[in-house]
Amino acid sequence: MSKLLRLRVPRTSVALVCALAALVGQMPAAAHAADFASGFAQLNQGVVETRTVSLKELGLLTSVTLTAPDTRREFFLPVPADVPISDATLQFDGAYVRGDGGRTTMLLSLDGAPVVSRSFTQPNGGASINIGVDGAPRSAGYVRLGLGFASVINDNVCTDQTAIGNVLRVDPSTRLSYRFNPADVNDLRTAWSALPYAPLLAIAGPRLNAASLDTAWRTDALLQRDGKRPVMQTLPAVGDTVDLSGLDVPAALRGLPAFDALAAGGRQALANPAELGALIALAPRTAFGPDVVIADPTLRASVDTAIDALRAQLATTSSSSAPALAAFDTWRARAVAPLAAPLARGEVRVAHLGGRAVLVIADNEGAAVLARGWRPIDVSSRVVVHQIDPGARTHGDMIALSDLGGDPRSVDVHDTASWEASFDMAAASGNGQLPQEVVLDLAASPTLSNGGATATVYFNDVMIGAKLLDVDGRRQRLELPIPRYALARTNNLRVTFRRQPDAGCQARQSYPVSVLPSSYLKLAEGTPDNDFVGMAARYASSATVIVPQAYLDDAVHSVPRLATLTGAAGIAPLPAKFTVAANGTSPRPDGPFLAADIGVADEKNHVEFSRDHLQLTSAAGDKLIDVSGLSKLAVLSVATSGKESGIVYRSTGDAPVLTDKLQLARGDIAVVDSTGVLKHFDTVHPDDLSATGVSSTQWVTRHWVRWGIPLVLLLLLVVLILFAKRARRKNRNQP
Repeated sequence: MSKLLRLRVPRTSVALVCALAALVGQMPAAAHAADFASGFAQLNQGVVETRTVSLKELGLLTSVTLTAPDTRREFFLPVPADVPISDATLQFDGAYVRGDGGRTTMLLSLDGAPVVSRSFTQPNGGASINIGVDGAPRSAGYVRLGLGFASVINDNVCTDQTAIGNVLRVDPSTRLSYRFNPADVNDLRTAWSALPYAPLLAIAGPRLNAASLDTAWRTDALLQRDGKRPVMQTLPAVGDTVDLSGLDVPAALRGLPAFDALAAGGRQALANPAELGALIALAPRTAFGPDVVIADPTLRASVDTAIDALRAQLATTSSSSAPALAAFDTWRARAVAPLAAPLARGEVRVAHLGGRAVLVIADNEGAAVLARGWRPIDVSSRVVVHQIDPGARTHGDMIALSDLGGDPRSVDVHDTASWEASFDMAAASGNGQLPQEVVLDLAASPTLSNGGATATVYFNDVMIGAKLLDVDGRRQRLELPIPRYALARTNNLRVTFRRQPDAGCQARQSYPVSVLPSSYLKLAEGTPDNDFVGMAARYASSATVIVPQAYLDDAVHSVPRLATLTGAAGIAPLPAKFTVAANGTSPRPDGPFLAADIGVADEKNHVEFSRDHLQLTSAAGDKLIDVSGLSKLAVLSVATSGKESGIVYRSTGDAPVLTDKLQLARGDIAVVDSTGVLKHFDTVHPDDLSATGVSSTQWVTRHWVRWGIPLVLLLLLVVLILFAKRARRKNRNQP
């Protein structure tokens, strides 16, 4: 038998081994706690936003052509106001044609400073150029791109150098790319200017209460008015499947179960509130990375619950490490509190969720704060005025064109130049008044060869008058009536100036023509027609938006639908009233209304529209159209409820997704789909008989000078002849 050997180990050694084993077991937990503290301290720090904005996104849908002999054009590309940008480059895309030969030159400038010049020698070719852009902050909130194109066929011949075969084309893909640090965005104006072209508008969930839906559609409408194309996003709930593609979880936080679960990426369901808290902390764009948040009580409570669960998990995992919890609380106060803390009435905040600047809005008063700081930026200097301060109408029936987007200024005219003012009908009507007349005060300077200048005035591309201007620099007034058929929901007043080129061989020069500040739009009492233009005029005074209860249960689709419908109808988003009708009821409006997918009391409508059947009748009762089997269509029609007029929107069961392409023009019925208006009908003026111009009585009244003075002179002549005959007779009868 073998003998067992017994080793005797001192008790002190056993105690030392146990202590070492316990210390080794505690080292991973301590290391994790340190990592967590570092991870939360650095979470969302150093994030850099990359943006690309193209002319197409800004509304330039087709190419712009610059013609010979000399054409200049400017474009405005938005950037965050007062924020430095980096790695900024401008990619100019275009092409040229040089069929008439000669010397052709392109000049490109940025913010008024020439940066690139190119001469073209081939019959045709590309003109694409990539140039760097200065990263200095711009208080105006845009980079100004200037383009000039000049052509001279023959320097040795003294003649007109106009060449229709020499042109430069600017492609809508021309774009500005840049980067900026969202941490530099700290105020509302800057945050508004830093919004992307398609900002994510987040709401609490697919179902909202009436107050939250009201705030959401008004905010969406304000974004659309500023040229944005908002995309709806909801705060995910536990159990929802989210898209985590491209999500990068910081290595320091991967020891925490909630972050580990998200690190797998792909599409997966949120298993618990802690995972939702981790998702909010990382704020990936594909799942929940908003630019604007409607922070109602439901959303704030959900965020708080999720972040509390994440903190509880951190406390358990890190063995209640004080540094890790302190770092978490500091991060929470910095990144989450501006989103989750209650807001005062009318308060708007700037949060930095996921390192990105986020606008936080709670109610309609908050949306109004954004509207006051709203600054529209367009692809050119042309902007559309949607509403004006009521105090701007200082003379009752007159509105200065400067209040309607027509900035008084001088226009340098080479041969042709234009001045424009664009405005909604709601901004130029109301209180029973409609636009009646355009009054323009103009002045033109003389030229070296004493050449004349003409002014041609267009209202929505309808010529309403023209005049040969005296080139003496003095004010000249044009009073031009606006025909009813020229009015539209959105109106554009354009004055085109033309000059004859200088004679002789001197260099071509520009001479100014001025639109003076005393120019105005005159209003007159009138009853708007029951068509889309007339409703836009009625909405200037008051408007009520009516929706069914079902819209609250489908907020993701109803919010953008309401924003698009109100914009197309001409309803200002802030002053409008909002009503949710109970199921099975037909409300009775007390003023001009927009009813979306709901009928109104005592409705009189030329449209009979069911789930898949459309029938239109004329004012005389004649059937205009009778179609069934419809899909993804909707109808907008002007209807009445008692004495009140409004627009009624009805869609098929599978309603179309409305976009900014929806533009209501003339008529009172529009069949629409996702591409815009398919067909307009006008049952009010089917033959446009009232658009034949002024009546004979109006002509006599307005043109009395033409007939009055000659008539008076003729009468005087007749009287003189009679007196002369009478005098002759008297002389003959005298002895």
